[in-house]
Amino acid sequence: MKFGLKLWSKNKDLVGEASKLINEFFFHYVELFYVPETEIKPFLEHDIPYIIHIPTEKFGLNIGDKTKKEFNLKIINTCIEWADKLNAKYIIQHADYGSLEDAKNLLKEVHDERLVIENMPKVGINGEKMLGYEPGQLKELMDIGDFGFCLDFGHAAKASVSMGRDYKEYINELLKLKPNMFHISDCDLKNEIDEHLNIGDGELDFKFLKECILSTKSEYVTLETPRKNLNSLDEDLKNLKGLKILFELYK
Repeated sequence: MKFGLKLWSKNKDLVGEASKLINEFFFHYVELFYVPETEIKPFLEHDIPYIIHIPTEKFGLNIGDKTKKEFNLKIINTCIEWADKLNAKYIIQHADYGSLEDAKNLLKEVHDERLVIENMPKVGINGEKMLGYEPGQLKELMDIGDFGFCLDFGHAAKASVSMGRDYKEYINELLKLKPNMFHISDCDLKNEIDEHLNIGDGELDFKFLKECILSTKSEYVTLETPRKNLNSLDEDLKNLKGLKILFELYK
């Protein structure tokens, strides 16, 4: 497996530390979440592997809203430019919320084989009805441009809570979409609202998650765990070590 470290593009002061952790083979790549109006220069100064994450609704982007089409395409195309300059392996796009047809129409204007669609919880943080929480919708979005798939385990678990389903059974359905990469964190199974807990602080079965990853041809696994100290990657390293310990227990 190749483990990814999540950075936002405003975290320019952390890229040096991230590069060091990659050169020392703790992490293997940076998944860089693009924040609008930030500069690419600090990240070009480090010769490390990248994956780009397109901004979410927090920054006004939502492919399921046709009134935002021009803004959406501007931001997505900027992310494609960043991916070109950083030689990124993948570009991650949330399935977002709203109209499936609007989302499909938007994606018809995106032409990049590196794009991977990330599955969503069924219910958003503000009660939104999310798109792409179930395999049928995801496949419709992926088929628009022969796009790939990013399987977020936490999002899948939360969607299963909303539907009253066993999360392992549900994740096994999503695996049929042949994920190109994964997002991993912990979460509880008592509520349907998305959360990203430290490894071991929730209820997910990491033996099962390891088996899921190994059952695919994908190597890329990004940690999406919390970082309270925004000036250090110590918490990320602690979560990585915890994940590796759990995975080593289940050989």
